[in-house]
Amino acid sequence: MTVESPRFPTICRAELLRAAGGCIVIRPVSTEYALTFDLPAKTACPVAVGSRIEGNIRARAQKMHHAHGGGEFIEPLIGSPRIVQGKIREIDLAGNALLIEAIVPMWVSLTASQAAAEMELGALMNFYVESGATFQPIV
Repeated sequence: MTVESPRFPTICRAELLRAAGGCIVIRPVSTEYALTFDLPAKTACPVAVGSRIEGNIRARAQKMHHAHGGGEFIEPLIGSPRIVQGKIREIDLAGNALLIEAIVPMWVSLTASQAAAEMELGALMNFYVESGATFQPIV
């Protein structure tokens, strides 16, 4: 079962900056970010560097905490996401995952010690991201 808020996209839209060695670097639309993601196994990048690319981002949180101030961000601006803060836009109870709005939409899996059922739509959350966040291109 998925609980969702209305009108929030689940697909990341970006410009492809680099693709090599099973990784891609993207610049999300209207930002100065240059985010690095792994491509899922046996997935080739379907577009040329400099082209628009769309896809789904998946990551795993080490532990989520409620944030009481600040906005949405991803740190660092250049490189693989390490710290993310954003709002919960969808809750996937079966997959124990959340769709987080943080510069880009990303599906974030929770650890076994946290349950998606305990989270609230619209809550501002802060978390460290485990290595290996992926970008699954949509062709």
